Amino acid sequence: MTAATATQTGSGDSKARSAVDSAVDAAHKVVLAGLGVAGEAADAGVKVFGRLVDRGEKVEDRGRESLSDWRKKAEAGVQQARSATEKGIEQTRSKARSGFEQTKARARAGIDERLERRLEKLGVPGRADLETVLERLSAVEARLEALETPGPRQRTATEAVPAETE
Repeated sequence: MTAATATQTGSGDSKARSAVDSAVDAAHKVVLAGLGVAGEAADAGVKVFGRLVDRGEKVEDRGRESLSDWRKKAEAGVQQARSATEKGIEQTRSKARSGFEQTKARARAGIDERLERRLEKLGVPGRADLETVLERLSAVEARLEALETPGPRQRTATEAVPAETE
């Protein structure tokens, strides 16, 4: 090789080397840009992830509040239903008792009436008759007591008047 070819070859090598260096440098920059994109995506992902976590916590809190409100409303509804049911049951019991007492009173009156009629047919004195007899008996007792009570004695004509002594 001649000196001129060697110089040309040296200069060609340096161009080739420069082109390779330039291509390597460009490729390196592309890789760095890709890493930058990946880093930005990771940063953005972390930020997005953080925002999503914050949003999820807010949704969870609202959900808990809503659930708590719903639960309170449901418990209040159950209590109202329970109270209304208990009131209805008590009213029904009261009506049943009242109806039973009325029925019992009517049954007793009917039985008393029938019994009195049967006894009357048999010749057994009724309540009114017994009350009349009791009144008359009380009057007789009062007269007897009046007769038995000692009081100033009235003299009869057959009794002698004691003589007065002076």
